[in-house]
Amino acid sequence: MKSVYFRKILLVFIAVMFLANALLLSAYFFFGKQTYIDLEIEDMTSTLNTVQRFYLNRSSVFLNAQSFVSVLSFIEMTSDVNIYYYAYGSNLIINNIPQNDYIIEVVERIISGESVTVVDTDVELTAGSTSICIAAPLYNSSYGIEGCVLIVRNTEHIDSAFDKLNSVLWVMAAFMFPIWIIAGYFSAQRLSKPMRDMTNIAIQVTNGNYDVRANENLKGEMGIFARAMNRMSEEISKTIFQLNSEKRQLSYILSSFSEGVAAIDEFGHLTHYNPALMRMFGTVDVKVPLDLVPDRSIWDAFHAVIDSKEPRSLKYDLPGDRMLWISIVPVISDDDACIGAVGLFKDMSEMEKLERMRRDYVANISHELRTPLTAVRGLLEPLVDGMIKDDATKERYYSIMLKEVERLSRLITDMLQLSRLQSGTEYMEVKSFDINILLDDIMQSYKNEAANRGLSLALISQQMPQVISDPDRIEQVIVILLDNAMRYTAQGGNIEISTREDLHFVYVCVSDTGCGISEEDLPHIFERFYKADKSRKEGGTGLGLSIAKHIMDKLGEELTVESKVNEGTCFQISIKKYVPNAIALGPIEEAPLIEPETVSQPAPKMEDGDVAHFEVIESTKPKKRKT
Repeated sequence: MKSVYFRKILLVFIAVMFLANALLLSAYFFFGKQTYIDLEIEDMTSTLNTVQRFYLNRSSVFLNAQSFVSVLSFIEMTSDVNIYYYAYGSNLIINNIPQNDYIIEVVERIISGESVTVVDTDVELTAGSTSICIAAPLYNSSYGIEGCVLIVRNTEHIDSAFDKLNSVLWVMAAFMFPIWIIAGYFSAQRLSKPMRDMTNIAIQVTNGNYDVRANENLKGEMGIFARAMNRMSEEISKTIFQLNSEKRQLSYILSSFSEGVAAIDEFGHLTHYNPALMRMFGTVDVKVPLDLVPDRSIWDAFHAVIDSKEPRSLKYDLPGDRMLWISIVPVISDDDACIGAVGLFKDMSEMEKLERMRRDYVANISHELRTPLTAVRGLLEPLVDGMIKDDATKERYYSIMLKEVERLSRLITDMLQLSRLQSGTEYMEVKSFDINILLDDIMQSYKNEAANRGLSLALISQQMPQVISDPDRIEQVIVILLDNAMRYTAQGGNIEISTREDLHFVYVCVSDTGCGISEEDLPHIFERFYKADKSRKEGGTGLGLSIAKHIMDKLGEELTVESKVNEGTCFQISIKKYVPNAIALGPIEEAPLIEPETVSQPAPKMEDGDVAHFEVIESTKPKKRKT
């Protein structure tokens, strides 16, 4: 398909050629025949001048009139003209004027001196024939008029020659017109080819192909245009590359945000959003803003920001006690026009939870510290005032105050230990030890206390292999679990310590037949100061299970719980088995990797009580492992 530019060039070429030929033909038709006639008149004028000279010199050239007439006849024959004359000189009287009104009139005008020379190009002497007529006077030696001479030439030969020439011209025009059309076609194609190439290059650049280049070797304006087109393609390529790079960077930045981000233009079309916002609202496919955030009030807030050019903040509640803080700011262009709005969606649920925990922690600490202090103050005031005189009562008061101070001391000690565990500064001394001996020692220590409480304490365990961990911390955790079981198991209940093993771990379970823990309380039992049975007056500081959990996390182990109300509770801890060759142990799911300092040779077998020269790699999040 030819371009419009090509068709225009071809049409212009044809129109110019047609107009030029029309002008040439018009000039030929208007001036061609007249040019022939002018040439004939010039030739006839020369013949007329010859006749006049002959007549003027007749006395010396011609003997009589017959000789003069013979000369005129010769001139007629050689010049292809008709000569009409009339002379009445003193010695020469000649006349061959035909009886023609036009000729007689011309002769009379010449002889009378009315006209010196008469030239007429359209004289009809005979019917159907035109002639050229030139008339002039005949002078004597004293330049007196003695007659008249007329030279007439028929124009039929001029018309015949002109008709033949017209036929030749029409044949040549009919032959040359297709040649002109073909030449114009190829000329227009040659002239329009650079423009077509430029158009194709512009289309390819529009379609994203920035590697195409125009021919810069073209001459004239097309060469300048080609160089400008190539520079424009290079600049567009650089600009598009920079925009794509910035777009990728923006996409990576938005994808890395944990907060949700959304942006719209002034027409309400969605321009940017990130995966975090899609996760917040559970969005899968996004085409319009309501697909991303299915609440029109939020997008109404975006449009209000665009209209007012003022930022806006709002809170938005999500299902599951989740809350979003949304901050929307306008996007202002250089000409102070608002071209869109950007919204930041921040999930404040965790921060709210942490804030509540902080408030609860401060309240719990204040309560736990105030209780023993209030008791001590209530006992000290009567002693200081001297109200107590009985020594036995004083001893009882002193004993109660000592108990409360010891409780306060335990509370502060537990809080400090929990703080060190959370900050990662608590030291762990990992070594291999015999779990069987450790459990036997604990049984011997708590057997009498369990009996005093009316509880049955039993150890159900087979011979377990060596384990590797911090024995003091493991003992502390088991003691916390035992103390918790005794506190919440009624008299006559049973408490069991059992063990089992798998390929990599030894598991110790402390179970009881106490009151159990409800499903609502299970997710919170490892929180600080949390007590499932708040009606009990007896109890510890509320930090024991939280300390146990942090110790196990610090060691890279696991502490789990299973419980049913009025049936009992089972706490289970995991301890890694000791492997003489630590390299052979390999990675255990997500457990922290324990490596000796020197691994060029197998680690020596460790006896009970030996301290290993390695530390537990601390993790910021509790490690989960399938049991």
